[in-house]
Parts: sequence; C-alpha cells; structure tokens
Amino acid sequence: MKLKLSLGLLLLFVIGTAVYCSKTRPVFSAAPSNVRDSLSSSQLSYFAVLSSGNTAGNSVVQIGLSGPSKTSDNLFTGDTLSIGIGGTMHIYTIKDIGDTGSFQLNTGTSAVDVGVSAVAIATRSAVHTVSFSPNSTYNGGKWEVLIRVTSTTSESYNDGIPDMNGFDLGTGSSAVAAGDITCPWSGSAAVGTTVSITGTTALTGYYQSFTCTTPTGNAPINTGVTAVMIIGGTHKLINPTPNHTAANEGNADVYTFFLRHYDGSSTLVSADTAVGRLAVNEAVRVTAVIDPTLTFTIDSSAIGTTGCGVPMSANQTSVTATAVPFGSIAIGSTANNLAQRLGIITNGAGYVVTAFEGHVMNNLDGSGTTIPDTNCDASGCNTITAANWTSSDTSNSEFGYSLQALNVGPTLSFTTSGSNFTARAFGVGTANAQTIFYYNATPTVTHYTAVCYRVAATTFQRAGDYENQVVYTATAIF
Repeated sequence: MKLKLSLGLLLLFVIGTAVYCSKTRPVFSAAPSNVRDSLSSSQLSYFAVLSSGNTAGNSVVQIGLSGPSKTSDNLFTGDTLSIGIGGTMHIYTIKDIGDTGSFQLNTGTSAVDVGVSAVAIATRSAVHTVSFSPNSTYNGGKWEVLIRVTSTTSESYNDGIPDMNGFDLGTGSSAVAAGDITCPWSGSAAVGTTVSITGTTALTGYYQSFTCTTPTGNAPINTGVTAVMIIGGTHKLINPTPNHTAANEGNADVYTFFLRHYDGSSTLVSADTAVGRLAVNEAVRVTAVIDPTLTFTIDSSAIGTTGCGVPMSANQTSVTATAVPFGSIAIGSTANNLAQRLGIITNGAGYVVTAFEGHVMNNLDGSGTTIPDTNCDASGCNTITAANWTSSDTSNSEFGYSLQALNVGPTLSFTTSGSNFTARAFGVGTANAQTIFYYNATPTVTHYTAVCYRVAATTFQRAGDYENQVVYTATAIF
C-alpha cells in the first residue's frame, strides 16, 4: 500500500513539473550582451538661424549665432538646404562655402526667405542597425529599442525638422513606420509611442519605441547568437542638430539608447535591459586646390625627313624651338620645307592654339622687297581658307604653312591630305591671328602637332636675307 502511494506521489510530481516547465518562461533572465547601434551616417543635421544682414536676391547667405548650427561647418557643396520661415521655405543648393560665417547658393534668395527668424535646414538621416546577443527568451515576447527624441517644448519629435536634443521620427507619410523595420527571427515590427525615462542626467528624457516580437514557440535563444534589428528603410530617423557650442565643434554629441525585453504577457523584464550610447558629430570637410596648369612647347622633335606629307629640306636638322633657318633656298620650281613640333597639355577643360606673323616676309636690305603670303598656286587659299599647294608657282614667290597631327587628340583647323600639302597663309598681326588647332576636353596626354613651313621663290626674286616672325599663343579653358 505504501509502495502504491509513493509511486502515485512521484507520478504527480513528474506531471506537475512538466506542466510547470511548459509554461511561458525564460530559459534564464539576464541582460543581453554585445549590444550596439551602428548608424549608416553619424553626421549631424544642420539648423542655422540666418543673420539680420541678408538681402533678397543675394546668393551669399550670412549665418547668425542664435541657432544650433553657428557656422558653415558641416555644410558641403551640393547640399540641399531649406531656407525660409515656417511654411514659406524654399529649396536651394549650395554652390560654395565662402567662410565659416557664410555660404553661397546656386541662385539668389527670395524675399520671403531672408526675413526675421529665417532659418536654413539640411536634414541628415540614418539607418540604425541594432545588434545584440540575447541571454533569455520568452514565447510570444518582444524586444524593444528606445532611441532618444527631444523633450524640449520648442521642438517636436515627429515634425520632420531636426532637433537639438534627439532624433526625429519624421512627419506624416514620411515618418518611420513598421514597414521600415526589419526584425530578427521573422518577428513582427511596430512603432510605439514615446517613453519617458528618468534616472541620471544622461538617461532622463523621452525615447521613441520600436519593437520586434519573438514568435510563440520559438526555440530558446542562447548566448552568442547575434540578433539584428534594423530601424530605417524607405523612411529613416533624422539625425539631431548640434547641441554644443561652436567652440566645441569636433566633440561628438552622445545620446543614450535602451534595449528592453518583454515576456509573453507584455510585462517588462527589467533584468533584461541594456543601455548603449550613440555619438553624432559634424562631418569633416576635406579640401584641396589644384592650380590651373598649361604647358606649351615648341621644338623639332619627331619630325624626321618628312612632314605634312612632303620631304623636309636639308636644314631640318638645324631647326630649333626659336629658329627655322631655311638658309640658301632653292629657287624656281622647287619648294623648300621645314617643320616644328608644337606640344600642349593642360588640366583645364580644353585649349586653343592660335598663330599670326609679325609682317610679310621681307628683305632685310631695306628695299621693301618681300616674299608674299601664299595663295597656294592661285588655288584661293588665304589666312582663313586652306587649299592644296602641290607645286611651286614659277611666277610668284610665296610663304605659307600646313598642319599635321602627330598623335590622336587635337582638332586641326585644316590638315594635309596625303602629299598635297594643304596650306594657308599666316595672318599679319594679333588682330588677324587664326586658330590652328584646339581641344574641347581635358587632355590625358600631351598633344603634338607639326607646323610645316614652306617658302618658294622665283628665279627673279631679289637676292638678300629675308626674315619673318611667327607668334603662337596657347590658351587653356578653365
């Protein structure tokens, strides 16, 4: 009889224990470990009150000292700014940062945007990736992330305007919603209300609640298994504005966040609460200046025995950067040809090279005798129009030039086709300078062009030394 009674009591104990253990309860209760909130961007939002000296139509905006942002630091070229008062704000784009007290817009300001109490706002938003390792679990429970929002009466935590004392939820259809939250364990997300927390000065304030459920019947979550809760999708929390003085720029503003655990009956398990910190700061503006460059060279390299489709005269080896010495030239039906190489490179948006001659080639004996500028065997070439100059005109002495690209790049005003020696005459004086080649982009290598000079003289051309000067001008486009 005693044996039956003992067996019955043992059976009742085993059944009771099984029922008790089947109830919704944690494996054990302990705060989660490895808690962190990683921001996709920790850059502070910008909120400046404009100074009273701004005028309508001016693209340069002066910054006042009464707003959270007191300098142009944390602004960058290309940033979009909302400027104005209340509901009359307009969108502008920053063209340049002048100094710490001003910035320049892409257009002049509207009169309604620079009145008393006008502000300039640039919001910066971020995705919050909260990761943690749970040390307890509840069937049908939930994890809650609390992120600091403003508790200042002059600010609103959900108006889409960045706040000095916390993150902003956004406003209306642009506010962070459940669909913007990704939960671990395929849980369900929810955006709750604000929560007031009291404690030390660092902890006291209002916090926005974001929750993810743990499904009913889930297996126990053990230490070391990382869970990730992502807050931010199509809509993201707006980062705070500075709440430090201008003198303390570079020192991060630090905010507290909480990770809390609830059991299956939505009761807060205070032992499972963890506290973390978030730091947001001004972004660093890194600047550099590349000075405009232009290199233009004249030499006789890479010409060889042929240039612009024709043989060079014997004196080609004597050509230098500053001299084209034809020497004693052949007269009659023979043309005399020499060439120089022009090279150019720049970091500008392109370049133009022009040329002109000082005067018509003249005899140095003072007789006034000249070798006229070419008309290309009466083919109609001049300083603007090129034509083929294929043979010497035995009835006229002539001086002109042709062009040949030595590498891919420059666009020539004209060029020799085959062995035709297509030519033009130099214009006399600066007013008659003509473009000989150009390029409408930043070159990646030095561009080289051959300038081939030709002199032809009749058998009755007056003897003597003849001279001319050719001036090249290279202009970069910036």
